[in-house]
Amino acid sequence: MNVTIEDAGPCKKVLKFEIPKETIESEFEKKTKEACDTIELPGFRKGRAPRKLVEKRFGPQIKEDVKQAVISDCYQKALEENKMEPAGDPQFGEIKLEVGEPFIFDVTLEVWPTFEVNNYKGINLKRASVVVTDDDVQRALNDMAFRKAQLEVIKNGKVIKGDRIICDCTVEVDNNSVLEDKDIEINVQENTEIVKTKIVDLLKNIEGTKSGHSCTFDAQLSDNFEREEYRGKDAKITLQVNEIKRPVAPEISEEFATSLGFDTLEDLKSNIHKQVESFKKRQSEENLRNQMISTLLEQIKFELPQDLVNAHTEQKTYKHQMDLLKRGMPLDEIEKQKEAIKNASAESVMQELKASLILNRIAEKERIFVTEGEVEQRIADIARAYNTDSAQVRKQLQHQGSLSYLRNEMREDKTLEFLIKEAHIEGQ
Repeated sequence: MNVTIEDAGPCKKVLKFEIPKETIESEFEKKTKEACDTIELPGFRKGRAPRKLVEKRFGPQIKEDVKQAVISDCYQKALEENKMEPAGDPQFGEIKLEVGEPFIFDVTLEVWPTFEVNNYKGINLKRASVVVTDDDVQRALNDMAFRKAQLEVIKNGKVIKGDRIICDCTVEVDNNSVLEDKDIEINVQENTEIVKTKIVDLLKNIEGTKSGHSCTFDAQLSDNFEREEYRGKDAKITLQVNEIKRPVAPEISEEFATSLGFDTLEDLKSNIHKQVESFKKRQSEENLRNQMISTLLEQIKFELPQDLVNAHTEQKTYKHQMDLLKRGMPLDEIEKQKEAIKNASAESVMQELKASLILNRIAEKERIFVTEGEVEQRIADIARAYNTDSAQVRKQLQHQGSLSYLRNEMREDKTLEFLIKEAHIEGQ
């Protein structure tokens, strides 16, 4: 067997085989003898049919068996001898087998990238501060109060950011009114949609307008504008402000604290302090993980095959879905977002794939594994979060083909924990 290997792109190889005719003739003899020993033909006992009759009746099948056996055997030997690990299914070129001639064929395949992982222990990291300041607590209190805000009508005030206003809207194109709408409600922000058109600078144009007054500004009508003939046209939009409603937060006081179920305002602040501290600790740990991954990606360089990138897009989809599942989003809503998740940027997919390959290579080197008991515990945690039983969660994961992804995610987590434990962390 003669094999030549050519590079055809990042991690892509073309294997060109030339099998001597003697090898083919030997395999034909072997397959023909097997057929003669096993085939039963009318008028003949098993294994007694004449060779020429067997060849005449089953020649095409014998030839196909020879072809498949030779291809499989030679392909596997080439992979083993050249230490290549396919990253996907091979693609075979035109295959034509003739007795008495050398058997020539080629195979194109993508292989896993080869790279070394070294110097991953003792990486320098910096831990973000988890100290909770009075300002942190006050900001959280303000946010909490704002979520309890009530809309109040502002009689003589001016429009500011965050207001909800009731307006009459007129749209003009070439000085002709093309649309009038009464009493529409608008949330005053930088980017707001009016008459199915996004107004990027709405805040700039309407801020400061008094109730009972109007403002006019230029806009380009969107492709969704309800009158098709004016879509994409330059227009003037006039908003007549009829009413201004403003969210007014309750005063942060003892009464506010008791309305939330706390005995005193100090009890509320103490609770917020603990929540903020817990959040900062989680954020700090996540930051360490991100620093570690960024450092590994900077240290370890290699290219990726495109098919592998495409395959990892499926993994990225799963990870995002698991994150949404952990945050409580219903499964049917997660499924609706699947296509949007798949459309993640190629650069993001490649970075995640490289990180995953590096972490798994380190896990192999350090013999880091995930036990079935640990997998069952994770499944039980998911089941508890959704008030269901573990068997149902496992069945769902198996149905989605996601159990292997779950194991891989858990192994990567354990590897990151190991690396962070081995790191030099400033600010501990």
